[in-house]
Amino acid sequence: MKPQHLGVVRLTLVTVASIAVWAAGALWFLAAGLLLLPFRGQRGVQRLGQRWLRQAFTVYVGVLEGFGIVTCEYTGFERLAAQAGGYIVAPNHPAMWDVVFLLSRLDPMTCIFKASLIRNPLFVGGAMLAGLIPNAPAIRMVKRAVDVLGGGGRVLLFPEGTRTRKHLCQLNPLQGCMALVAKHAQVPVWPVFVTTDSDYLSKGWPVWHLPRWQTHIRMRVGEPLYCGLDESVDAFNDRLRAVHLASIA
Repeated sequence: MKPQHLGVVRLTLVTVASIAVWAAGALWFLAAGLLLLPFRGQRGVQRLGQRWLRQAFTVYVGVLEGFGIVTCEYTGFERLAAQAGGYIVAPNHPAMWDVVFLLSRLDPMTCIFKASLIRNPLFVGGAMLAGLIPNAPAIRMVKRAVDVLGGGGRVLLFPEGTRTRKHLCQLNPLQGCMALVAKHAQVPVWPVFVTTDSDYLSKGWPVWHLPRWQTHIRMRVGEPLYCGLDESVDAFNDRLRAVHLASIA
């Protein structure tokens, strides 16, 4: 199917609607986070925050899809919903909005995010309330992620550590932290293969540079992998990287 061309009026409307949704969400999470500050860190509060975050992202995705800016096809996500106990979701990362589409479908889920975003007023409230884990310092991140998984929680972790540098490679080298978490927690790692027909919001794409054509995203859940106790971090990363590259070929 040929993607639709996006006119100026539609792009203007979706920009205004997106800003309104993000601003309202940021204020809501900031207020709720301050109100529930005495209970911060309690698992029940974090699960509630994660569900609210999912609902907020679902609204945002609905705005994008409603205006015809993007379509997203999900395959195999019912397998994650049926998985008992803790597990890791390990997607590749072609664009900035991958996390929004993923968290709109995964519930409840603790996400590993860039530590620098904690200073961003648009993210700090949601991150605080949902118990999201900054990626630095790395040792603390690994410990917190293992604790979440040990309690039966689920963790969304992008093994590339940043968006794919598509002008250099099909997939960035994988970071060792995710393999360390998988090795210590002894939980399944579910790869998710994300493909898109657009470079919108890819590495180096300015946020203010709006797309001219509709974007189509596909997200497909692969087979779970396990990091053996005797397996090295590099060996596990090589296996996971091979699986991701095979899905691209």
